[in-house]
Amino acid sequence: MPEVEYATTAKLPVETIWEFVREMDHWAPFVAGYQSHEKHGEKDSTWVLKGDVGVLARTVKFAVHIEEWSPPTKVTFSLKGSNEPMQGSGTFLLEPFEDASAAAPRPRQGLVARLLAALARVLYRLRHGRARRAASADAGPATGSARLTFRLRIDPGGPMAPMVNALMKPLMLPAAEDLANRILATLEKRHGLS
Repeated sequence: MPEVEYATTAKLPVETIWEFVREMDHWAPFVAGYQSHEKHGEKDSTWVLKGDVGVLARTVKFAVHIEEWSPPTKVTFSLKGSNEPMQGSGTFLLEPFEDASAAAPRPRQGLVARLLAALARVLYRLRHGRARRAASADAGPATGSARLTFRLRIDPGGPMAPMVNALMKPLMLPAAEDLANRILATLEKRHGLS
């Protein structure tokens, strides 16, 4: 059950980021492997993502349900595979950066895990490109700055679950980083920060 969390900051107010994030049409194309999505009301949608995980290439259809809307700081969602045995959940969190408490340090991974994560990040960026953000965008707090945190957990099922877990885990953090940074790069460009 791979789970990732990625946080970054932007010199934009929480409300500006919220206005973008609350509408999935704005950021859906930034999701790794995005093929399409269709809304079925305010809280339900279907997403089609194509994943290349090692030797496996699959197109997965997810039913996505918004579990919680807490404007302007939080969106929590669940997802369930329609054509593959997968389920999961995720959260977008926004908070003013100047008020944010210092993040707890992450547990340090072993050398092999760090090397595999670095290799996965390089391979991901070679395949998908890299979000280009303003040089000063992540430079630290300023009045009106915000922290965007994205959490995602995917639980593959079925007899292939252990292998899919092993292949997905190193790719999820680069995908989460890319999603958050593409959202913020788009907003920074719109607001003249790039």
